Amino acid sequence: MKRHLILYALIGLIAVCLVQGCKQTAEETLSPELAQAEAVMFEHPDSALHILETMQKPDASNEEQHALWCLLVTQAQYKQSFTFHSDSLIRIAYEYYRPTDNSRRKALSALYMGNVNYELKHITEAMDYFLEAKAEMEKTDDYKLGYLVMSSLGNLYVYRDLTDYALEAFREAYTYAVKDSCKRYEISSLQDLGRAYAVNEDYERAIDMYTQAIQIRDCAHITFRSLESELADIYSMLGEYEKALFLEKQGITDDSISAQNYYSIGGIFLNLEKYDSAYYYLKKALNTTNVYTLAGAYDALMYLSHQPAYRKYMADFCDSLLFYQDSIYALDKSETIIAYKEKYEHQKLINKNQRLTYQNTRLSLWGIIAFLCLIGIVIYFYMYRKAMIRRKNAEFNHLISQLNENERLISRNNTYIAELERRMAESQEATGQMEELQDTLASLQAENLTLHQANEQLKDEISAYKSTYKMTSETEELNQLKSQRDQLSALVLETHPYLVTLHQKPVCLTDKERSRICQLTDTIYADFSKRLFATVPILSKYEVLLCCLIKLHFSVGEIATLLAISPASVSTSKSRMKKKIYTHLKLSSEKKSFDSWIWKF
Repeated sequence: MKRHLILYALIGLIAVCLVQGCKQTAEETLSPELAQAEAVMFEHPDSALHILETMQKPDASNEEQHALWCLLVTQAQYKQSFTFHSDSLIRIAYEYYRPTDNSRRKALSALYMGNVNYELKHITEAMDYFLEAKAEMEKTDDYKLGYLVMSSLGNLYVYRDLTDYALEAFREAYTYAVKDSCKRYEISSLQDLGRAYAVNEDYERAIDMYTQAIQIRDCAHITFRSLESELADIYSMLGEYEKALFLEKQGITDDSISAQNYYSIGGIFLNLEKYDSAYYYLKKALNTTNVYTLAGAYDALMYLSHQPAYRKYMADFCDSLLFYQDSIYALDKSETIIAYKEKYEHQKLINKNQRLTYQNTRLSLWGIIAFLCLIGIVIYFYMYRKAMIRRKNAEFNHLISQLNENERLISRNNTYIAELERRMAESQEATGQMEELQDTLASLQAENLTLHQANEQLKDEISAYKSTYKMTSETEELNQLKSQRDQLSALVLETHPYLVTLHQKPVCLTDKERSRICQLTDTIYADFSKRLFATVPILSKYEVLLCCLIKLHFSVGEIATLLAISPASVSTSKSRMKKKIYTHLKLSSEKKSFDSWIWKF
């Protein structure tokens, strides 16, 4: 026990060294505000953000509370489409949860690290974070989290023309949404599948996805406005402009129509060659600050200006189109420059931190390595000594087991010798059988002499082990059980009323009594007849019965009476059966008598 305590202490010391410099604190109970904000986050992110902004911000010394606050604030801001300028806030939560065992929080922090980096145009980093979130999410049963992760990953893929990967991710997102029983998530995932199929130009499946989403929305009475508009775009690509126009008008209301809706309706009227209506809606689409929508609307108006009635506006439309196209180019270019600048600054900061970390940890690392080597040497010698003691103990137990087994065999042989001497005294055996009994008696006596000599040698070896090592025997109980089994079997043979009666007054056995003899033998000697037949399947039922009678220590004369045959026939049957069994098992008939073999089987 003392050695085990030392080993556990050493292992604990190793663990402390491996986490040197890390502050270990017990998990604290969340503050009521954080718990409330987390509870309402998915349904009411605006309320969650209000709670988080009005509560006292957790101090940085309380790492757990501070990390959760950063995670929840980022989550609430992202759900309300806030503009992010850096990932510094969510990085605090990510760095805190990353080395922990909290798979849900690890996945959630990695998810929003990916979302924020995606907003910052750090696409490669965002993908890495999404994949990390996926790996951690799969360790949990949070289906809502599973939907969010796979939906984010799918959107990244679909806008990078990786449609096959996007479809797979969106299918998984839909599966999680169904398991979570969230109709809004089901609708959103079907919408994402529709977009992916549309990008893949599989318009039939895209239409089917949007149709299912609309049906679920209508049945659940959920407000979800963009489905008809996106479905209308697909019908426009298929040239079904009347259906597209119907869906566009069906999907908007007076208080929800946007510049993008006006632009889509104007484009449909333009394709239908209804130029007045197209001009009306395209002009309304210009009432927006979205340069992409403005550029698209002016491009459609430029196309419309080829018609005689609108040719007078061509110069204005052309100038405006060029202006917004230049704005889009400048915007894309500035975003690229900003992205590269942020990447450079971030990498510069990483390199600086790496240099400082390397200088501070180099000596500590060498110290830890030296200490681990020392601990490894100590553990090796401890395990080596333990293995040596185990091996010596196994050898000692083997000697004890062999000694007890020899004692048991001597005791059993003595029982057989007494039985043989009784038969020889009664002189009921045939001449050939009498000679065999004498040979068996001599071989058993010689075997006992050999066993006694072996036991003396074993006792000497056991004494030497006891004087050198502190040994304990693990086989004593097993050997006692074997000895008790042999004694019980002998006692049953001597006292069983039915067997005693057959020995005193043997009579011819009926078929029922023969079966009873076999069953009794199986009971006393652990399925003797079944084991014998399995070992020598060529034996007949009569031969198995004869073996059972021999096993029950009936003499040749008694067997002759029980089977209604002459003693000579019994001796002949035994000789034939011995030859059959010994030949089948490839045994030497000279080494052991048949009765002795049956008794020991």
